Amino acid sequence: MNLKAIDAALAAYRGKLDEGDAARLEFFRKLWDAVSADAAPGAGYDVPSDADLRAWYAAGEPVFAQAPAAVEAAPFAEALARAAACAAEHGGFDEGTADALGRTKWDRIVAASPLDEAGKDPAAYLDALADLLVDDGMAEGQARTAALVASLALRSQLEAPARAVSRALDQAGCEAPHPLDCPVCGGAPAAARVGGENSTQGRGKTLWCAQCGTTWEIERVRCARCGTQNQGRLHYFNVEGDDAHRIATCDECGGYMRTVYADDALAPFSFEVEDVVMARLDAIAADPAFAGGAGAPAE
Repeated sequence: MNLKAIDAALAAYRGKLDEGDAARLEFFRKLWDAVSADAAPGAGYDVPSDADLRAWYAAGEPVFAQAPAAVEAAPFAEALARAAACAAEHGGFDEGTADALGRTKWDRIVAASPLDEAGKDPAAYLDALADLLVDDGMAEGQARTAALVASLALRSQLEAPARAVSRALDQAGCEAPHPLDCPVCGGAPAAARVGGENSTQGRGKTLWCAQCGTTWEIERVRCARCGTQNQGRLHYFNVEGDDAHRIATCDECGGYMRTVYADDALAPFSFEVEDVVMARLDAIAADPAFAGGAGAPAE
């Protein structure tokens, strides 16, 4: 994770956020620093051939499912221990959750987990890790919180191989069809960006995978959850006074995607920072009153 880009984006937001958002960003900055320290460089990942990449991309198979990234137990456990300690101290969790995060022997948990799956199907691995923590004595809610912390530590192991795969996909000409899930690790997209220098002619839409850090393009008028391109069923909503952050909704599947509109957003840009800033949109989307609202049509 690019801490320089994160800090530049944080500097741009300084003084422009309410107290709650500023506090959340301060906490996550500590977490990002904890998992980035001594992060594994990902050297030694054997990027598949162009022919394999094109075949898997065409079939909708994430690359890691076919050619997993190696997740080393010791660096992962160390990053997870640092992140858990940071979350316990600064996360504002209840006493029971903070204690569970702080007292767990993460090297033992990682050793007992199905680590071979971590670089193949990260989402399934994190579910298995949460189940293991429950079996180890954590309450279910505490285990799910711990799995979220673990996802950041796991990213420190996956990000470098994911960057190598992403570059190779571009070089192999893997441009269409645009996948809904991450073409590298298979994760569901966490956020989208409309416009910006990395999108087609500055007008396209880019999806972002929080698990491995990969970004990829998708059609601008398309649901990022179910894939429909029925423009009449796609809408967007924004909080009054904030045109940069919108909720893109779909009548077909009932899903939504938090979306940054680059022309209205602050620069420099960081998906990690925007992910935290847009957390309030999840609360809005979860409000039963929101489902009956009428938004503007998708652009």
